[in-house]
Amino acid sequence: MALLLSVTNYMKALLYIFILSSSLPLMAQTQLLPFASSREVSKKVSPPDSQDVRYIPLFGSKKMVEEQLLNSKEFLTQCDKSFKDRSDASNFFADRGWEYLNDGLLDTATYRFNLCYLLNQDNVEAFWGLGSISYQKGNYEESTKLLRQGLILSPENTTLMIDVATVQLACYKEKRNCDDIDDALRLLEKSLQLDPSNANGWLKFSIAEFQLEHYDRAWDYLHKCRQLDVSFIDTAYLQELITKKEDPLGLFK
Repeated sequence: MALLLSVTNYMKALLYIFILSSSLPLMAQTQLLPFASSREVSKKVSPPDSQDVRYIPLFGSKKMVEEQLLNSKEFLTQCDKSFKDRSDASNFFADRGWEYLNDGLLDTATYRFNLCYLLNQDNVEAFWGLGSISYQKGNYEESTKLLRQGLILSPENTTLMIDVATVQLACYKEKRNCDDIDDALRLLEKSLQLDPSNANGWLKFSIAEFQLEHYDRAWDYLHKCRQLDVSFIDTAYLQELITKKEDPLGLFK
């Protein structure tokens, strides 16, 4: 059994060397509220984005994905040899994507999530990861679109709901679009109905009410967050809220 695992890991290592050295065939060139979810990411700055389609979410278009599939036979063959199935291979590249995202290497992370998608177009991690990258880059519309595609695949995923709401709150703060915050409220309500113990959900609900100038509700939800996990409380937001209205319970000053 140990020998089998060793061989499997060796094959995966060879595949990863193959990806790093040769990569997929190049295609034609084409012209914040942190999530604070289970998908924690750093705030390091990555190098300037390349225009290579490998570094564009989902390779840029359905047509490009189809072309990548046609031109990636060697890569797919290597995956078939190294993993039990393509779903397993897809999860492997999703894990690498989150690792690179945590290191602030956004282009490299994008490519890994694209490979994740290439191997399994129903893997929610691909959309979640790419949506998180777009959020970090300030591309809120693209981020929302990608995260929502993930939510279609995993409609009861409360953490993902909260991440979508987080992007919507950022949109509202930037553009004052009421549809964004109304949608965020609906998502937060649903997520907390499914999981009322999610401290991050209560924090984001508090922020949403703060943006609507409902300060009593904002304090109420912030205290629910505190009771569940005080580490989620954002000190900068806390100071903003205190400036607008003192803590009714007198715990924060």
